[in-house]
Amino acid sequence: MLKFILKLILIFPMITSAQDLDFLKSLNQQYDSYREKDINHRRFKHSDIKPIITSLEDKKFFTVKKAGVSAEKREIYLISWGEGPVKVFLWSQMHGDEPTATMALFDIFNFLKAADSLNDFRKLIQDKLTIYFMPMVNPDGAEVYQRRNIFDIDINRDAVRKQTPEGELLMNVFDSLKADFGFNLHDQSTRYSVGNSSKPVTLSFLAPTVDYEKSVSPVREDAIKLISGIYKNISHFIPGHIAKYTDDFEPRAFGDNFQKMGTRTILIESGGYKDDPEKQLIRKMNYLSLLYAFKSIAEKTYKNEDPGVYEKIPFNEEFIMDLILRNLKYKNAGYEYLIDIGINREEENNNDAKDFYYKSAVEDVGDLSVFYGYEEYDLKGMEITVGKTYPKPFNSLQEIEKLNFAEFYQEGYTNVVLTKKGSTSFTKLPVNIFYKTAEDESLNIKLEAKANFIIKKDKEIKFVVINGFVLNPSKPQFKTGNALIVK
Repeated sequence: MLKFILKLILIFPMITSAQDLDFLKSLNQQYDSYREKDINHRRFKHSDIKPIITSLEDKKFFTVKKAGVSAEKREIYLISWGEGPVKVFLWSQMHGDEPTATMALFDIFNFLKAADSLNDFRKLIQDKLTIYFMPMVNPDGAEVYQRRNIFDIDINRDAVRKQTPEGELLMNVFDSLKADFGFNLHDQSTRYSVGNSSKPVTLSFLAPTVDYEKSVSPVREDAIKLISGIYKNISHFIPGHIAKYTDDFEPRAFGDNFQKMGTRTILIESGGYKDDPEKQLIRKMNYLSLLYAFKSIAEKTYKNEDPGVYEKIPFNEEFIMDLILRNLKYKNAGYEYLIDIGINREEENNNDAKDFYYKSAVEDVGDLSVFYGYEEYDLKGMEITVGKTYPKPFNSLQEIEKLNFAEFYQEGYTNVVLTKKGSTSFTKLPVNIFYKTAEDESLNIKLEAKANFIIKKDKEIKFVVINGFVLNPSKPQFKTGNALIVK
């Protein structure tokens, strides 16, 4: 019964005002006219956004200031817009590999520059709010697409000591603004689920607590009410894909400290959505969420929201994997048994970190019936074996390209040895490549092992798994993903 009630909450969120929903629908319909076209993927760098930021200096109602520099002397900007008495401060990409909301901020800049049927809304927030933006707090981390700064310190654990130049700068700006509202913009794992459900968390929200007892101060209660309104409205666009971030107190984090210091602080974490690897839909959901929040703050309608809505938002849980292979027969040590296999894929930076490749591994084995996958295959009646390495080495990639892969897989192989070392770490050929000698890998399925398998039914190969990607053995090619070149 409890699960049924939870599903009702997910599918049919609390009633929203027709005016708010019409406003959001209009924003959604016109989004492409505001979307910043020069940012089309999530691995952009400081040099990509700097000219867009400096171009705002000539735009009406915008003020652009260099607030300071990062450890490697990249500029960190503070952009303001509006003339109202209520101060709203937004900061993004404190973690260099968390860029989704940064993209949305540039869409918001374009919206604020525009003149169209939504001018009344622009006038409302211009008169009521002054909005401050600090996009890309960690440009050095963004340069190499990593979470931490160049000293390998997590900036979001530096709010107290302030030992990083980026953390010290963020705190100094906060102290100078004394903002009424703050939006702490991050990305989270794409594998979080909304409670114990099959739905990945696209956005999660949190009104950070102010102590270990998770007290609800008046400031935090306002943040809770504002999130309640955002949740009700944005749920119409991504029903069932919104969760609540863990509310454990973190005394070193900026959001928790800002809440404690009197700024109504809202954490927004961008998660995952099926078939959105570059997070472009999630970018738009950030855009809608923030503009709705501006409206609610300007009109003070958040004060009328029911905090009980926030309390009913399910927490992030960990019930999603990238790929689950279900109901496979597996023979090992004289036994035959039924297993599911969960596989996760991790991104590895390639060259200058503007590009990446995947490295996949077995996450779990056994009864995975309580988990869900972005991709799932029910392989009942099929048998799985670990892919082997072909014993004869090859002298060039051209020799490997000439392989009859269907026959190669039929013999149980997924890997080859190449005698000449190359410069890349991955290949689009449907086979893993080892240099000179193959790794000494077990032919048993183990946790954290590379995910290379042959899947048969009655001795006929039905699927081959190369580096955690399922391929058709008769026409093996990667639509997304890659095989590995192991050095």
